[in-house]
Amino acid sequence: MTSTPDILSGTVGDLLAFVASMEPGPFAQSILLGIDAMTLSPEDALAYTREHRRVASWWASLETRALVAAASGHRRVEEILVLDPVSDSERTVRIADAVREEIAAALRLSPVTAQQRIDTARLLAGPLRATHAALAAGEVSPSHVSVIVEAAARLDGVWEADGPNADTFRESCAALEARVLPVARRSTPGMTRAAARRAVLVVDPHGARRRRQAARCTRDVRVIDEPDGTAVLLARMATVDAHAILAAVNHHAAQVDAPTVGEARAQALADLVLGRDETRTEPGQAPLGVHLDVVIDLATLLRLREDPATLHGSGPIAADEVRDLIAGLPAEAALTIRRLVADPITGHLLDAGRRTYRIPGHLRAFITARDHTCRFPGCARRADRCQVDHATPWDDHGTTSPANLGALCTRHHQLKTHAGWQITQSAADGSCTWHSPMGHTYPHAPPDIRGSG
Repeated sequence: MTSTPDILSGTVGDLLAFVASMEPGPFAQSILLGIDAMTLSPEDALAYTREHRRVASWWASLETRALVAAASGHRRVEEILVLDPVSDSERTVRIADAVREEIAAALRLSPVTAQQRIDTARLLAGPLRATHAALAAGEVSPSHVSVIVEAAARLDGVWEADGPNADTFRESCAALEARVLPVARRSTPGMTRAAARRAVLVVDPHGARRRRQAARCTRDVRVIDEPDGTAVLLARMATVDAHAILAAVNHHAAQVDAPTVGEARAQALADLVLGRDETRTEPGQAPLGVHLDVVIDLATLLRLREDPATLHGSGPIAADEVRDLIAGLPAEAALTIRRLVADPITGHLLDAGRRTYRIPGHLRAFITARDHTCRFPGCARRADRCQVDHATPWDDHGTTSPANLGALCTRHHQLKTHAGWQITQSAADGSCTWHSPMGHTYPHAPPDIRGSG
C-alpha cells in the first residue's frame, strides 16, 4: 500500500505521484486544490492535468445519481383529466417528465438540454452501469460517455420500462459496452465514436436496417445563398455515394488550376455535375475512375454472414450498402474497390490488393491502408492525406520497409524531425512507441482495419 507523503516536505512531483496511485475521490481532489497550477513546471503541469482529468470525471459521475433522484429512473408520463367548459366533456392531457422544466430552470438550461441530461443519467444509472463505473473511476471522460450514451439511445427498446423489448435493450447495452468501453479507455472520443458506430451495427442489425430505411426520407439537396456570389450546396445521401462523389471531386480537382484546394474542389464538382469535364474530350472515353477502400469479409459479401463493412474515411457501414453498391454498378463503371486482407485475429493489415488505382508505389499504398490514420497517438488525420516517413531516418541506415515506414501528418512529422519526439520499436504491423521530449513513452497500436476498435 502506498504511504502518504509528508505534505509539508514532499515535492509537488511526489504529491502528484501519490494522487496518481489512488482512486479519484475527495482526498485526491483536496490535494489538487492545494496545488497552484500556475507555478508548476511543464512536466508537473502535465501530471496535474492528467490527474485533474481523472478527478473531474469522478466528480461528473456524481451528478448522475442526483438527476435520477430528482427525475426518477424512468420516463414518467402524467395523465391529467381536464373538463372542457365549452363542450362539457372530459379529455386527458398527457405530460411527459414534467419535472424537466424544474430541473432546466434550476440549472439554467433549455428544456431540451435538461431532458438530454436526465435521459443520460437514467441510462448510466441503469443499463449503462459499466460506463458509469468507468467514469467514476476516471478511466473515461464525459466526452467518451456522451459517445456511448448516444450510441445506446439508438438501440431498439431504449425507453421501454419493462417487457421483452426492455430486456433486449439491456442485453444490447451490455454487448455495446463490451465492445466500446475497452476502446474508450485507451483512445480518443473520435475513435470511440467509430467503435460505437460499428458496435450498433453488430449488436442491433435489424434496428440498424430499419433506421437506415427510415433515413431515406431525409435525403435531399438544397442551396443556401450567401453574399458575394457564393452559395452552399448541401446534399444528404447514402454514405457510400457521398464518399464516391468526394473521391471523384478530389481526383478531378488535381487537374484544376485554382489558388486554393477548396476552390479547385468546388470547380471540380461543378464541372463533373454540369458536364464541363474538359479532360474527357474524346467521344466514348471511359468515365472518370473512382476508388474506394472497403473492408468486407467474403462470407458477408456472399450473404453468409452480416458483419458490418468499413469504408475508409467514413467508418463502419452496413454490409447491405456495399452489396447494393456493387450490384448497382453498370458494366462500364470505372469505380474500383480495393480488397484489404486482414489478420482474422487482430484485424491488422496483411496485404493490400491493387486494381487500377493510380498511386505512386505499392509500398506507399500498403502503408496508407495499413495505418489508416497518422500514427501519432490520438491523431485522426487520414493516412492518405499524410506523408510516409521513415521511423529511423534513411541517413541513419533506416530501411525502406513496412517495419520502418509509417504515415505521419505534417505536424507530427515536424515534431518528430525538429521537436524532440522519437519513434522506437516500429514494427511491420504499424505499431510503434513514441518517446516524448519530457521522457514519457506513448504506445501506438495499429488499427483493426475491420473497424472493430
